[in-house]
Amino acid sequence: MTYVTIRDVAERAGVSPTTVSQILHGKGRFSRKTRDFVLSMVKSMGYVPDSRARAMRSDPVKTVGLLVPDLRNAYFADMVASMEEELYARGISTLIGSFGEDSARQDSFLRNIMGQRIDGAIVVPKGVPTHGIEDVVRWGLPLVFVDRRVPGLTSVPYIVSDPSQGIRQALQALFRKGHRRVGFVSHSSLASTTLYERESAFRELTAEMMPDCDCPVVDCEGEYDSRVAGLDVLMAHHVTAVIFGYSPDAITMIGLMQKRQLVIGADISVVSFDDIEVFRLMTPQVSVISQQAQEMGRRGVREVLELIGAREDAADDDGKVASPQEANDSRERHMVAIPTIFIARDSIGPMRRN
Repeated sequence: MTYVTIRDVAERAGVSPTTVSQILHGKGRFSRKTRDFVLSMVKSMGYVPDSRARAMRSDPVKTVGLLVPDLRNAYFADMVASMEEELYARGISTLIGSFGEDSARQDSFLRNIMGQRIDGAIVVPKGVPTHGIEDVVRWGLPLVFVDRRVPGLTSVPYIVSDPSQGIRQALQALFRKGHRRVGFVSHSSLASTTLYERESAFRELTAEMMPDCDCPVVDCEGEYDSRVAGLDVLMAHHVTAVIFGYSPDAITMIGLMQKRQLVIGADISVVSFDDIEVFRLMTPQVSVISQQAQEMGRRGVREVLELIGAREDAADDDGKVASPQEANDSRERHMVAIPTIFIARDSIGPMRRN
């Protein structure tokens, strides 16, 4: 007797075997039309799952790679901690690395973990296409981007924060305290879509909420002198409040403000992205726009485990794992945007009248 296989159903329905498997298991994100059509093919062809194949692939997932730009950055350290904790609770070990915003180091780590036959990876990428990232996608490793995305790689799902809500809340708080000259510090040298989106949201929201106000944007690099120059520009515009898009810039420039005898929360108000511990230890404590890094990390874990499960479920009736191409085609990729939230602390105060 010849049994109908997942591949037979997929061929008849014109989809990948992984798509059939995900729909059968209630996973993935598909249109109702696609889901109903595949299920009708399953029923009409008399497909019956092979319990032997499921038993052959019942071993638990063993290892997931985690890669971030800089583990010394408290924001990324918090994110990695949340991911590692979530994976550990599920009995999954991790390989953790950082690449110092260097594309070559990023690609080297990815090549190394691919050689170790890991089950999946969660990556905060450099933000530009690289050979290493493209190789991982081509090979079919279950992959999720967190915090940043890579333009052009539409096959990889990603978990990012939406900066608009947090920036709007911060501007509303500053506006209520009388501030009409609010600056923004960007950091374009990182080539991060996330930082670009923060700057764009600031420009759009200040144009909407404070159209007649002077709200300059300055662009800093990692060097000390660049941050000194950026502060000079802000002071030339007589800003009374500053929002930082990148927390390392905020840490350095707050120190520069204090050297100039500016009292944070009185002479100038400060808000920074990233709810990191150092901002809670400063005096005064720094108001933040939280990206909910731990929540992003947990969502990234759930996403990569879903991809890993889909790849295993797509094994054919002989227990053979789906090919890389089938894994990449397994479902409609998507974005999860987690809203940012503003947390007010003592670093913002009423605008001081001269």
